[in-house]
Amino acid sequence: MAAALEVYGTQGYARGTVSTICAAAGLSRRQFYELFDSREDLLIAVYDMIHAQARTAVLAAFARADPAASLQDRVRPAIAAFFDSVATDPRRMRIAFVEIGGVSARVEAHRVRSRAEWTTFFGAAAAEIGGLRDSPFGFDYEAAAFIGALTEAGHLWASSTERPDRDEVIDMLLAVIVALATRRSTAEPA
Repeated sequence: MAAALEVYGTQGYARGTVSTICAAAGLSRRQFYELFDSREDLLIAVYDMIHAQARTAVLAAFARADPAASLQDRVRPAIAAFFDSVATDPRRMRIAFVEIGGVSARVEAHRVRSRAEWTTFFGAAAAEIGGLRDSPFGFDYEAAAFIGALTEAGHLWASSTERPDRDEVIDMLLAVIVALATRRSTAEPA
């Protein structure tokens, strides 16, 4: 897995042959095929590892947040946890949001299912916030908008040589999610 993270995250999936992965891991091709049926299976496993670690970090940040705190104070640590889990390592960002795309119909279906898990996660988090209007679509569109902003900003930040301070990017992403939540707020505008 560490070898795949390095190879896929620096050279790309297309150039990450089984032989290249095995050389980086110090394994034989036979050992590789004892663990995985294909390069795609390894890509999916690394992708799932990245997202599972990010979800764990986000859930832990939400769990530590004071429920009586402001929306911003509850959400900012979760955004920072995701950002730190994925965007601070350009290899993880590249695999999670670039290399996973266009590999095959099977991998694309897996990516779409993973995105749906994040959408469900955001919907559940939004439901806990309270004071937000319901919609027949739940929070799917808000989640999609935020996931897009998060992944694109994270990818830009991770792949740039000159970049703003991490906290500036997190504050910008916080403004996006707060704007989406405010749009759905049941409170009357002042």
